[in-house]
Amino acid sequence: MEKEEKIVVLEKYASAIDANIVKGALEASGIPAGVIVDSTANAIWMAPARVVVFERDLELAKQVISENGEESIDSPEDTSEE
Repeated sequence: MEKEEKIVVLEKYASAIDANIVKGALEASGIPAGVIVDSTANAIWMAPARVVVFERDLELAKQVISENGEESIDSPEDTSEE
């Protein structure tokens, strides 16, 4: 029997669309990822969603999304004035 790997939440996003964009970036970098939608509403693409990865890939996944400039709903908003 193979050892089970722990899955952890990488980030939470405002919509499944945003989460799937991040998932695609992670997979393009060779990191397996998944999306868990937080709602069963009819507008599933607009429901909050979480991107999940294997725990062993967590630090690398964080690096990939920071390099790509992806922002989760937990990220601080830019409050600078132009």
